[in-house]
Amino acid sequence: MLAVAIVVSVTLFAAQSAAVRKDQDVNALERDIPAHSAGRTVRLVGGNGTYGRVEVRHDGVWGSVCDDQFDMEDGRVVCRQLGLPGVVDVYHQAAFGSGSGPIWLDNVDCKGDELRIESCSHNGWNVTDCKHEEDAGVACLDSPTELQLMEILNEQAFHIIQQSKLIKQRQQNIDQLQQTLESLKNTAESVQLYDGIQQTEIGQLSQEFDINMQLLGDLRELSIVQVRLAGANATSFQGRVEVFYDGQWGSICDDSWGLEEANVVCRELGFPQAKEAIQSAAATFGEGTGIIWLDDMECVGNETSLSQCTHKDWGDNNCKHEEDAGVVCYEWKAGFSASRSGTVGPSQTDVIFNVIDANVGGHYDETTGKFRAPLDGYYMFFFNGYSRSSSGMYIDLMLNDSVYKDQWVYDYDSSDGYDTASNSIVLHLSMGDEVNLRVHSGYYMYSGFQSSFSGFLLSAV
Repeated sequence: MLAVAIVVSVTLFAAQSAAVRKDQDVNALERDIPAHSAGRTVRLVGGNGTYGRVEVRHDGVWGSVCDDQFDMEDGRVVCRQLGLPGVVDVYHQAAFGSGSGPIWLDNVDCKGDELRIESCSHNGWNVTDCKHEEDAGVACLDSPTELQLMEILNEQAFHIIQQSKLIKQRQQNIDQLQQTLESLKNTAESVQLYDGIQQTEIGQLSQEFDINMQLLGDLRELSIVQVRLAGANATSFQGRVEVFYDGQWGSICDDSWGLEEANVVCRELGFPQAKEAIQSAAATFGEGTGIIWLDDMECVGNETSLSQCTHKDWGDNNCKHEEDAGVVCYEWKAGFSASRSGTVGPSQTDVIFNVIDANVGGHYDETTGKFRAPLDGYYMFFFNGYSRSSSGMYIDLMLNDSVYKDQWVYDYDSSDGYDTASNSIVLHLSMGDEVNLRVHSGYYMYSGFQSSFSGFLLSAV
């Protein structure tokens, strides 16, 4: 009976092992699994964040990449690693200037589907016959849209789920093997045979588990973490910066905290940009409680989430809560609505309106009649009017005391006036630019007219 059990068990194991070997072609992810890093290991220098000299970080030191064999597939991997949707071109002969320090990689040969350039074939770290005038460069497409980013995350999550299913199946195989071992423990040769097979399977399982944990860590780094502004005097646009990670809220240390990091926070919260990066924010908004999640933040400024910036490991810091970081963001609100009726004579050239409904943010001056742009962006302005005056009306749109649009409102034959006339225009303004209306010298708006002037921010840039 024991011999029959042995034959059945061996047959069962042979079939299971064949299934396992068949599954071993699921290696596409394994060949581009990097060692887990909480910070960025590639950057572009000498450009603007989407193009520049390629540099990688190894052993805590940044170094360049030789342009030998560096082609579009290598560039595609670099752009993907930076979170950008695609490659435009690659460059040789230090097109963005020569680097300094080590030349870490040479003869890089990527297939194009790797997650990191370090996972591609190369000579080995710091094994090169190049000089810095041969440094490689790349130009990437702009940052991905939210939809594209979600597609990337979903694709990686799908691969992780597939690998997890494979691990679960192999665990079931091992459980069955262990049961077989128990039934054969009195037969030394069979026990030795199956013990060796078991150890092989356990080793493979352990390897794949480690790989998937690294993938999960990389996926977490790519994800967009929640951010909020907290504190005693916090509002929707200012406060102590806190992030939600691993199931709890925590603050950020102000070491290296500046406008680039603050801009990422403000954009993530839906505001156009940061007005101020606050260090020692406890003095303004009070100290945080609990964990300090991030320290030594280093953002380029175009990231979509703080988690994509370089930083220490989550929870690794040498700070106290009195060093919590904070921000003040520019609000989207900017605009006014004002009206006027009566007479404007020849001695008055600037048309002054009185605020009626809203002067959002206080950007319209009732004394000078000018709207001042609080930040760079596109603004829309309207002029609406009704007149029963007996002479024509001519109004210019002024930008910084110069005529931007001559006779923006023009009505020479005023027998029926500019009845329900409406004019609108979109302007690109820089912070501090002023817009107002002016009547042509020598012309009148007599009694009987009613008009309004209004404007608002369309989008910040």
